[in-house]
Amino acid sequence: MALLPLRGKKRPGFTLVELLVVIAIIGILVALLLPAVQAARAAARRSQCSNNVKQIGLAVHNFADAQKRIPPVESGSTPLGIVNYHTNRPDSGPAGTMFFHILPYIEQANIYNQANGNSMNVGAIIIPAYLCPSDPSVFNAGAVFPGACGVMVGDNIQRNGFASACYCANAMVFDPRQKTNLETAMRDGTSQTVMIAERYKNCSPDGTHGGGCTLPAWAWNTLANGGDCWSSPTFGAANAGLPGGNQPGGMNCGGAAFSNGSVAFQGGPSAQACNWYVTQGGHTSQMIAGLGDGSVKGVSQSMSVVTWVSACNPVDGNPIGSDFND
Repeated sequence: MALLPLRGKKRPGFTLVELLVVIAIIGILVALLLPAVQAARAAARRSQCSNNVKQIGLAVHNFADAQKRIPPVESGSTPLGIVNYHTNRPDSGPAGTMFFHILPYIEQANIYNQANGNSMNVGAIIIPAYLCPSDPSVFNAGAVFPGACGVMVGDNIQRNGFASACYCANAMVFDPRQKTNLETAMRDGTSQTVMIAERYKNCSPDGTHGGGCTLPAWAWNTLANGGDCWSSPTFGAANAGLPGGNQPGGMNCGGAAFSNGSVAFQGGPSAQACNWYVTQGGHTSQMIAGLGDGSVKGVSQSMSVVTWVSACNPVDGNPIGSDFND
Protein backbone atom coordinates (compact mmCIF):
# COMPACT_ATOMS: atom_id res chain seq x y z
CA MET A 1 0.00 0.00 0.00
CA ALA A 2 1.53 3.33 -1.15
CA LEU A 3 2.08 6.01 1.42
CA LEU A 4 0.30 9.28 0.76
CA PRO A 5 2.31 12.56 1.11
CA LEU A 6 1.64 14.48 4.28
CA ARG A 7 -0.70 17.36 3.71
CA GLY A 8 -0.05 20.84 5.01
CA LYS A 9 3.76 20.56 5.04
CA LYS A 10 5.34 23.73 3.61
CA ARG A 11 7.78 23.48 0.74
CA PRO A 12 11.16 25.14 1.31
CA GLY A 13 11.46 28.72 -0.11
CA PHE A 14 12.82 32.21 0.50
CA THR A 15 11.29 34.39 3.13
CA LEU A 16 10.73 38.05 2.34
CA VAL A 17 13.69 39.01 4.51
CA GLU A 18 15.97 36.55 2.74
CA LEU A 19 14.80 37.81 -0.65
CA LEU A 20 15.55 41.41 0.34
CA VAL A 21 19.00 40.38 1.51
CA VAL A 22 19.71 38.68 -1.83
CA ILE A 23 18.52 41.76 -3.75
CA ALA A 24 20.71 43.97 -1.59
CA ILE A 25 23.75 41.77 -2.23
CA ILE A 26 23.11 41.85 -5.98
CA GLY A 27 22.81 45.64 -5.83
CA ILE A 28 26.12 45.93 -4.01
CA LEU A 29 27.83 43.65 -6.53
CA VAL A 30 26.46 45.71 -9.45
CA ALA A 31 27.61 48.90 -7.77
CA LEU A 32 31.08 47.42 -7.35
CA LEU A 33 31.28 46.06 -10.89
CA LEU A 34 29.82 49.04 -12.76
CA PRO A 35 32.83 51.35 -12.33
CA ALA A 36 35.11 48.56 -13.51
CA VAL A 37 32.94 47.97 -16.58
CA GLN A 38 32.82 51.68 -17.34
CA ALA A 39 36.58 51.97 -16.91
CA ALA A 40 37.12 49.04 -19.26
CA ARG A 41 34.89 50.61 -21.89
CA ALA A 42 36.66 53.96 -21.54
CA ALA A 43 40.01 52.23 -21.92
CA ALA A 44 38.81 50.45 -25.06
CA ARG A 45 37.58 53.72 -26.56
CA ARG A 46 40.83 55.44 -25.69
CA SER A 47 42.78 52.60 -27.27
CA GLN A 48 40.75 52.92 -30.48
CA CYS A 49 41.34 56.67 -30.54
CA SER A 50 45.08 56.19 -30.01
CA ASN A 51 45.13 53.65 -32.83
CA ASN A 52 43.43 56.14 -35.14
CA VAL A 53 46.05 58.79 -34.40
CA LYS A 54 48.75 56.17 -34.92
CA GLN A 55 47.32 55.34 -38.35
CA ILE A 56 47.24 59.01 -39.29
CA GLY A 57 50.83 59.53 -38.17
CA LEU A 58 52.10 56.50 -40.07
CA ALA A 59 50.16 57.62 -43.15
CA VAL A 60 51.93 60.97 -43.02
CA HIS A 61 55.29 59.14 -42.97
CA ASN A 62 54.28 56.86 -45.83
CA PHE A 63 53.12 59.86 -47.85
CA ALA A 64 56.43 61.58 -47.15
CA ASP A 65 58.40 58.50 -48.23
CA ALA A 66 56.43 58.23 -51.47
CA GLN A 67 56.17 61.92 -52.34
CA LYS A 68 59.47 63.12 -50.83
CA ARG A 69 57.58 65.77 -48.87
CA ILE A 70 54.89 65.97 -46.22
CA PRO A 71 51.29 66.73 -47.22
CA PRO A 72 50.10 70.34 -46.92
CA VAL A 73 47.45 71.18 -44.36
CA GLU A 74 45.38 72.30 -47.37
CA SER A 75 46.08 72.83 -51.05
CA GLY A 76 44.66 74.35 -54.21
CA SER A 77 44.77 72.87 -57.70
CA THR A 78 45.87 74.05 -61.13
CA PRO A 79 43.37 71.87 -63.10
CA LEU A 80 40.48 73.08 -60.95
CA GLY A 81 41.59 76.68 -60.98
CA ILE A 82 41.70 76.78 -57.16
CA VAL A 83 44.37 79.25 -56.12
CA ASN A 84 46.42 78.61 -53.01
CA TYR A 85 45.59 81.75 -51.05
CA HIS A 86 48.79 81.35 -49.05
CA THR A 87 51.09 81.46 -52.10
CA ASN A 88 48.81 83.33 -54.55
CA ARG A 89 49.16 80.56 -57.11
CA PRO A 90 47.51 77.18 -57.76
CA ASP A 91 49.20 74.03 -56.52
CA SER A 92 50.29 71.37 -58.97
CA GLY A 93 48.53 68.54 -57.13
CA PRO A 94 44.92 67.93 -56.06
CA ALA A 95 42.92 70.30 -53.89
CA GLY A 96 42.30 69.04 -50.41
CA THR A 97 43.18 68.81 -46.75
CA MET A 98 46.03 66.90 -45.17
CA PHE A 99 43.49 64.22 -44.24
CA PHE A 100 42.49 63.95 -47.90
CA HIS A 101 46.06 63.63 -49.15
CA ILE A 102 46.81 60.67 -46.86
CA LEU A 103 43.69 58.66 -47.78
CA PRO A 104 45.62 56.21 -50.03
CA TYR A 105 47.88 55.47 -47.06
CA ILE A 106 45.03 54.48 -44.71
CA GLU A 107 43.55 52.04 -47.24
CA GLN A 108 41.08 54.57 -48.65
CA ALA A 109 42.51 54.93 -52.17
CA ASN A 110 39.09 54.37 -53.76
CA ILE A 111 37.66 57.43 -52.02
CA TYR A 112 40.73 59.45 -52.94
CA ASN A 113 40.35 58.52 -56.61
CA GLN A 114 36.61 59.13 -56.50
CA ALA A 115 37.28 62.73 -55.45
CA ASN A 116 38.73 63.52 -58.87
CA GLY A 117 41.27 65.91 -57.42
CA ASN A 118 39.04 67.77 -54.96
CA SER A 119 38.39 66.60 -51.39
CA MET A 120 35.10 68.49 -51.28
CA ASN A 121 33.66 66.01 -53.83
CA VAL A 122 33.86 63.17 -51.29
CA GLY A 123 33.50 65.22 -48.15
CA ALA A 124 30.21 63.59 -47.10
CA ILE A 125 31.79 60.14 -46.82
CA ILE A 126 32.42 59.13 -43.21
CA ILE A 127 35.95 57.85 -42.57
CA PRO A 128 35.96 55.68 -39.39
CA ALA A 129 39.67 56.33 -38.77
CA TYR A 130 38.90 60.04 -38.42
CA LEU A 131 36.36 59.55 -35.61
CA CYS A 132 37.07 59.01 -31.92
CA PRO A 133 34.53 56.87 -30.00
CA SER A 134 35.21 58.90 -26.83
CA ASP A 135 33.92 62.13 -28.37
CA PRO A 136 30.89 63.27 -26.29
CA SER A 137 29.59 65.76 -28.85
CA VAL A 138 25.87 66.45 -28.81
CA PHE A 139 23.98 66.16 -32.11
CA ASN A 140 21.97 69.36 -31.64
CA ALA A 141 23.91 71.43 -29.13
CA GLY A 142 21.92 74.54 -30.01
CA ALA A 143 18.75 72.98 -28.65
CA VAL A 144 20.35 71.36 -25.61
CA PHE A 145 22.72 74.08 -24.42
CA PRO A 146 21.47 77.69 -24.33
CA GLY A 147 23.91 79.89 -26.20
CA ALA A 148 25.45 77.04 -28.23
CA CYS A 149 25.18 77.12 -32.02
CA GLY A 150 26.22 73.65 -33.17
CA VAL A 151 23.49 71.83 -35.08
CA MET A 152 24.64 68.79 -37.04
CA VAL A 153 22.88 67.41 -40.11
CA GLY A 154 23.18 63.78 -39.05
CA ASP A 155 25.23 61.26 -37.14
CA ASN A 156 28.87 62.26 -37.75
CA ILE A 157 27.75 64.74 -40.39
CA GLN A 158 28.35 68.37 -39.47
CA ARG A 159 26.19 71.37 -40.36
CA ASN A 160 27.41 71.75 -43.96
CA GLY A 161 26.67 68.12 -44.79
CA PHE A 162 30.31 67.02 -44.59
CA ALA A 163 31.64 64.09 -42.59
CA SER A 164 32.97 65.04 -39.19
CA ALA A 165 36.56 64.86 -37.97
CA CYS A 166 37.72 64.26 -34.40
CA TYR A 167 41.33 65.08 -35.24
CA CYS A 168 43.04 68.20 -36.53
CA ALA A 169 46.38 68.92 -38.19
CA ASN A 170 49.00 71.36 -36.94
CA ALA A 171 49.02 74.10 -39.58
CA MET A 172 52.52 75.15 -38.57
CA VAL A 173 53.88 71.67 -39.34
CA PHE A 174 51.91 71.06 -42.54
CA ASP A 175 52.53 74.59 -43.79
CA PRO A 176 50.66 75.12 -47.11
CA ARG A 177 53.16 77.73 -48.28
CA GLN A 178 56.01 75.34 -48.93
CA LYS A 179 56.81 71.76 -49.85
CA THR A 180 59.16 70.26 -47.33
CA ASN A 181 60.20 67.00 -45.69
CA LEU A 182 59.63 65.86 -42.12
CA GLU A 183 63.01 66.92 -40.80
CA THR A 184 62.86 70.42 -42.28
CA ALA A 185 59.27 70.97 -41.20
CA MET A 186 60.08 69.95 -37.62
CA ARG A 187 63.58 71.26 -36.99
CA ASP A 188 63.10 70.92 -33.24
CA GLY A 189 62.89 67.16 -33.74
CA THR A 190 60.05 64.91 -34.87
CA SER A 191 59.85 63.25 -31.45
CA GLN A 192 59.47 66.68 -29.86
CA THR A 193 56.74 68.09 -32.10
CA VAL A 194 52.97 67.62 -32.03
CA MET A 195 51.50 67.30 -35.51
CA ILE A 196 48.04 65.85 -34.74
CA ALA A 197 45.65 66.67 -31.89
CA GLU A 198 42.11 65.73 -31.02
CA ARG A 199 39.12 68.04 -31.40
CA TYR A 200 35.44 67.45 -30.66
CA LYS A 201 33.40 67.02 -33.82
CA ASN A 202 30.87 69.46 -32.34
CA CYS A 203 32.48 71.81 -29.86
CA SER A 204 29.49 74.01 -28.98
CA PRO A 205 29.69 75.31 -25.39
CA ASP A 206 26.72 76.83 -23.63
CA GLY A 207 26.46 80.53 -22.87
CA THR A 208 28.07 80.13 -19.46
CA HIS A 209 31.20 78.79 -21.18
CA GLY A 210 31.31 81.39 -23.93
CA GLY A 211 28.89 80.01 -26.52
CA GLY A 212 29.90 79.65 -30.17
CA CYS A 213 30.80 76.47 -32.05
CA THR A 214 33.21 74.71 -34.34
CA LEU A 215 32.29 71.59 -36.33
CA PRO A 216 35.38 70.34 -38.21
CA ALA A 217 35.10 68.17 -41.31
CA TRP A 218 38.00 66.06 -42.54
CA ALA A 219 37.59 67.20 -46.18
CA TRP A 220 36.82 70.88 -45.55
CA ASN A 221 39.36 72.82 -47.63
CA THR A 222 39.00 76.55 -47.01
CA LEU A 223 40.91 77.24 -50.22
CA ALA A 224 38.02 75.67 -52.14
CA ASN A 225 35.25 76.84 -49.83
CA GLY A 226 36.03 79.36 -47.11
CA GLY A 227 32.41 80.07 -46.26
CA ASP A 228 32.58 78.29 -42.89
CA CYS A 229 36.11 78.79 -41.62
CA TRP A 230 35.42 76.93 -38.34
CA SER A 231 34.91 73.70 -40.31
CA SER A 232 38.64 73.47 -41.02
CA PRO A 233 40.24 70.31 -39.49
CA THR A 234 43.28 72.32 -38.37
CA PHE A 235 44.76 74.21 -35.45
CA GLY A 236 47.60 76.69 -35.11
CA ALA A 237 46.99 78.71 -38.29
CA ALA A 238 47.33 81.89 -36.26
CA ASN A 239 50.67 80.71 -34.86
CA ALA A 240 51.88 79.97 -38.38
CA GLY A 241 50.97 83.47 -39.53
CA LEU A 242 48.34 82.17 -41.93
CA PRO A 243 45.37 84.42 -42.69
CA GLY A 244 42.21 84.19 -40.65
CA GLY A 245 38.77 85.64 -41.15
CA ASN A 246 35.80 84.32 -43.06
CA GLN A 247 37.57 84.25 -46.41
CA PRO A 248 39.21 81.73 -48.73
CA GLY A 249 42.22 80.46 -46.84
CA GLY A 250 40.88 81.55 -43.46
CA MET A 251 41.39 78.39 -41.41
CA ASN A 252 39.34 78.52 -38.19
CA CYS A 253 38.92 82.27 -38.69
CA GLY A 254 42.40 82.64 -37.23
CA GLY A 255 41.03 81.67 -33.82
CA ALA A 256 42.22 78.10 -33.25
CA ALA A 257 45.72 78.73 -31.96
CA PHE A 258 48.02 76.55 -29.85
CA SER A 259 46.42 77.89 -26.66
CA ASN A 260 43.76 80.24 -25.38
CA GLY A 261 44.75 82.34 -22.41
CA SER A 262 45.65 79.99 -19.58
CA VAL A 263 44.21 76.94 -21.41
CA ALA A 264 46.60 74.83 -23.46
CA PHE A 265 44.08 72.13 -24.37
CA GLN A 266 41.27 70.24 -22.68
CA GLY A 267 41.17 66.68 -21.45
CA GLY A 268 37.67 65.24 -21.13
CA PRO A 269 35.56 68.39 -20.88
CA SER A 270 31.78 68.00 -20.98
CA ALA A 271 30.13 68.91 -24.26
CA GLN A 272 28.74 72.15 -22.82
CA ALA A 273 32.10 73.16 -21.29
CA CYS A 274 34.11 72.68 -24.48
CA ASN A 275 36.49 75.55 -25.39
CA TRP A 276 36.33 75.84 -29.16
CA TYR A 277 39.50 77.95 -29.38
CA VAL A 278 41.70 75.02 -28.34
CA THR A 279 41.97 71.30 -29.02
CA GLN A 280 40.33 68.72 -26.74
CA GLY A 281 39.90 64.99 -26.28
CA GLY A 282 37.09 63.02 -24.67
CA HIS A 283 39.35 61.19 -22.21
CA THR A 284 39.49 61.94 -18.51
CA SER A 285 42.08 64.69 -17.96
CA GLN A 286 43.89 63.72 -21.17
CA MET A 287 44.01 64.34 -24.89
CA ILE A 288 45.59 62.08 -27.48
CA ALA A 289 48.35 63.73 -29.52
CA GLY A 290 50.32 62.41 -32.48
CA LEU A 291 54.00 63.35 -32.62
CA GLY A 292 56.11 63.90 -35.68
CA ASP A 293 57.94 60.60 -35.37
CA GLY A 294 54.64 58.71 -35.63
CA SER A 295 54.35 57.99 -31.91
CA VAL A 296 51.19 58.66 -29.90
CA LYS A 297 50.96 60.22 -26.45
CA GLY A 298 48.19 60.85 -23.98
CA VAL A 299 49.05 64.38 -22.85
CA SER A 300 47.93 65.49 -19.39
CA GLN A 301 45.69 68.49 -18.91
CA SER A 302 48.02 69.61 -16.12
CA MET A 303 50.67 70.43 -18.73
CA SER A 304 51.65 74.10 -18.77
CA VAL A 305 50.74 76.37 -21.68
CA VAL A 306 54.43 77.14 -22.23
CA THR A 307 55.28 73.46 -22.62
CA TRP A 308 52.35 72.75 -24.94
CA VAL A 309 53.04 75.75 -27.19
CA SER A 310 56.69 74.75 -27.44
CA ALA A 311 55.68 71.19 -28.38
CA CYS A 312 53.35 72.46 -31.09
CA ASN A 313 55.82 74.99 -32.51
CA PRO A 314 58.13 72.88 -34.68
CA VAL A 315 60.87 75.47 -35.18
CA ASP A 316 61.08 77.65 -32.06
CA GLY A 317 64.29 76.03 -30.89
CA ASN A 318 63.06 75.81 -27.30
CA PRO A 319 63.36 72.61 -25.28
CA ILE A 320 60.07 71.04 -24.20
CA GLY A 321 59.31 71.30 -20.51
CA SER A 322 59.63 68.27 -18.28
CA ASP A 323 55.85 68.22 -17.68
CA PHE A 324 55.37 67.08 -21.28
CA ASN A 325 56.35 63.60 -20.12
CA ASP A 326 54.15 63.48 -17.01
